[in-house]
Amino acid sequence: MPSSPLSVSRRTLLAGGVSTAFLALTGCRSAVDEPAGTAAGAPVRGGTLHLAASADAQPGAVMANRAGNWMWRRLVFEPIAELDDQRRPQPVLAENWTYNAERTQLVVDLRDDVVFHSGRPMTAEDVVYSLEQVKDAKNASQLRAVALKLTVKATGAHQVTITMDKPSDSLFDLFHLTAIVDRDSFGQIADGGAVVGTGPFVWKQWRPKAGISLERNPKYRVADRPYFDKVEVAVIADATALQSALRGGRAHLANGLTSTDIAALKADSAYILENAGGVFYPLGLNVTAAPFDKKEVRQAVGYALDRERIKAQVFGGDATASDLWWTPTENGYPKDLAAHYSLQLDKAKALIEQAGAKGAKVPIAFANLPTMKSLFEIVRFNLEQIGLAPEAVALDTAEFDARQVAGTLGPAFLLLHGMVGFSAATIVDAMPSLRAGNPSKYADPQYDTLKAGLQQADDNGRPKALTDLSTYLLDSAFSHVTAVAPQYHVRTAKLTGLTTVPLGCVVATDAYLAA
Repeated sequence: MPSSPLSVSRRTLLAGGVSTAFLALTGCRSAVDEPAGTAAGAPVRGGTLHLAASADAQPGAVMANRAGNWMWRRLVFEPIAELDDQRRPQPVLAENWTYNAERTQLVVDLRDDVVFHSGRPMTAEDVVYSLEQVKDAKNASQLRAVALKLTVKATGAHQVTITMDKPSDSLFDLFHLTAIVDRDSFGQIADGGAVVGTGPFVWKQWRPKAGISLERNPKYRVADRPYFDKVEVAVIADATALQSALRGGRAHLANGLTSTDIAALKADSAYILENAGGVFYPLGLNVTAAPFDKKEVRQAVGYALDRERIKAQVFGGDATASDLWWTPTENGYPKDLAAHYSLQLDKAKALIEQAGAKGAKVPIAFANLPTMKSLFEIVRFNLEQIGLAPEAVALDTAEFDARQVAGTLGPAFLLLHGMVGFSAATIVDAMPSLRAGNPSKYADPQYDTLKAGLQQADDNGRPKALTDLSTYLLDSAFSHVTAVAPQYHVRTAKLTGLTTVPLGCVVATDAYLAA
């Protein structure tokens, strides 16, 4: 008997919901709070949807979660299944799925009416191919480690069978993130010349660092969808210009706005906040580069970070000050460790003196985005307070991401990981700051043992396993979470039917501009 589309492991369900919790705690208006009457009347067909993105597209990284792809990836591509805002899997290209009794095998029945933009019908072989691409390091998927544990085979024209050595709580996270791509053209995707999906919009043109043009897919399988004829994505890196585009009507939705701008727009009934999930903002330290080859210096940084100031000034109070890497609603979340690195400047200074690191130059790399620039300024001040000499290394988003994958970010770096809501079992293998091959170049057999212990723990053993791993990570201090913050796209209230899925991608199949 096929399992329900809502069938998912208890651990995954327990990991969900933090984004919704952020909204409830902060009182922000979300799409579900939209004033009555906004969507009144019949849908309006035609016109162009204008989106404003703070980062440029990276079509070659379509298998990864990248900010530059949020505005278009889910318009052009579709996944097997998608997590809803309660982290329950919903079928997209799948019709249904069935686990065996041991939950070590999943049979997925696919839709038989899916067609690529090239005109070729999608088959099970395309799904197998796409999941195999996740395993390829060059495609930079955050869930590569999850995919490497799977054997995927086509067991029918529209059926795939996925086999695992042991049950995985990360499988539907993998489905959610993985775009099903055209195996005939995927090799030409990186330069934007062949971006072929199954979604409601067709990729037409990419103007690097300027924008993207999409057109309505006339052969989309859902009758009369999408409503818009075209989508234009404009790349606007400047925060002031982003807000101006939204207020001036040149954009119907924008991402990458500062917390100050979001607060102002939230108070205006003409705009709606789309909850785009949550983000971890860690400061990573390269343990092979001085002065961070000394644990005392890495720990000193932890005690120097003013997380409450970061929460207030960078995120307008709409964040959680924490030094843990887990979704706060995770089963077994060790709350008593969330403030392990409280602000203790005297202790931090003493550790710097003890390590002989006073005056050490510390280049800090970060993506040249409004939030990251604001975060850097506070981190720089904090490190100066304890005797270090930080320097800014601002990189455009594509270069920063490339260096992150290559492990060449330098001695210190500010990262952002949109992984709030994933289970800890997924995060330890998926979050770039923590996974094998992390940019901090940290590796230790004990670390691997603790990660495996968490992934193999049952509900009763999970709290201890998570506490043990958290304690180890805090002591090793190669990555310091500065804040865990919700993330918002802002849209005009006239834009109706658009949704944002966990991890930040927008879906515009049913979107239109209300009259």
